[in-house]
Amino acid sequence: MQRNHEVRAAHVAKQLLKNPFIPSGLEVALVEYPDGKREIANGNTRKFIWMNYDDFGVPIPSHLYATIYKVNDLEDVKRLYYSFDSQLAVENSRHKITGHYRQLGLNFSDRTIASGGVGKTYEYIGNGYVTSNGQQLNGKRNVYDVITEFREELLALDKVKIGQNLRGQAVIASTLMVMKKYGTHNPRVKELIKNLKVGAGSHNGNSGDGVYWIVNKLPTKDYCGDSWNKTDGVSMPKCLNHILYCMDKFIDDESISKIGSSVHNYYENFWND
Repeated sequence: MQRNHEVRAAHVAKQLLKNPFIPSGLEVALVEYPDGKREIANGNTRKFIWMNYDDFGVPIPSHLYATIYKVNDLEDVKRLYYSFDSQLAVENSRHKITGHYRQLGLNFSDRTIASGGVGKTYEYIGNGYVTSNGQQLNGKRNVYDVITEFREELLALDKVKIGQNLRGQAVIASTLMVMKKYGTHNPRVKELIKNLKVGAGSHNGNSGDGVYWIVNKLPTKDYCGDSWNKTDGVSMPKCLNHILYCMDKFIDDESISKIGSSVHNYYENFWND
């Protein structure tokens, strides 16, 4: 699964030599399995370079900043690993997305959407969705098709002037998916977006509606925790599972008292229900 870091080392070393202690070059990622075992998920090439100073001449930093991702199995690790690769192209992705907007004649007033800073949103919302002509969308391979298919939902979401509680790519993605599935004119969908925008969830003791849970409960360590607002291949699906579940409960006018393991594959099965 790891790229051949010995082959990549020469190229990476040249970049590091320009600024060996740039903050992004000091950030590494580890995965931790349920048994406590840890492995490097992002940073193997730099480790190889630092261990071979005579060959590359890159100074060894005095410290690193490590983010530890708790994973359940190898599939989690794969999703996380490939998300690091995709993050390398974020800036190029923004340019491509805004280019697609121009091609489609789309103009957005919301800065988050207009800037193209929702690349991960487009990657995730189309997965598993089948269009009216039988095409299965793939956000990684063809963002243009995803934007085209979700054009109506994007324009409708842009009109509501996204508030603070609607920010974060997992929340934006979930909102677009719900709008696509149930309709932009659905009264409960409209109520969901309006309440979520201002954080107006209702609760009674430990029980609350979906908006209350999204705003107050999901960001805590008991649920999404450190995964909240992250877009890697483990964190984003985890948050989508919980957010989509809460949105569905709101639309069905059902309160939530707890969220169990049944949400584990909620995102993957969303378009199948």
